[in-house]
Amino acid sequence: MKKLKPILLAAAALGGLALMAAAALLDLPGGITGLMCGMGGALLGLGGSSVIMGAVERHMSPQERKELQRSETDERNIAIREKAAQSSWYWTLYLLWVPFVISLVRGETLWILLSSAVTVLHCVFYMVNMGRWAKKL
Repeated sequence: MKKLKPILLAAAALGGLALMAAAALLDLPGGITGLMCGMGGALLGLGGSSVIMGAVERHMSPQERKELQRSETDERNIAIREKAAQSSWYWTLYLLWVPFVISLVRGETLWILLSSAVTVLHCVFYMVNMGRWAKKL
């Protein structure tokens, strides 16, 4: 079962790429294109990030793995992640929903891609806030 999980995650990442490519290449109605791009991006993000993190963790020494596990459950790190998430959410709430609503209403590929890009920027802003709160706490 342990070997099946990385295969499923890699398949999810490839399936996400395939959905996004099909949405870009096929001439489908706007709503279907948006759904395909959204599902493809979600699968690519979930599968790709899990595969990459698994590969990084495999190259760590046992001591580094133990430190990583400890840092995930450390109360200070949990507080930092919560503060960063709260701050990121307040700052990028409108940045996230405006292009998303426009993409739903208009159904144009440009707005769908813009909505995806803004979501990525939200995640980057979250990581910046994690660093900022790590220095403050």
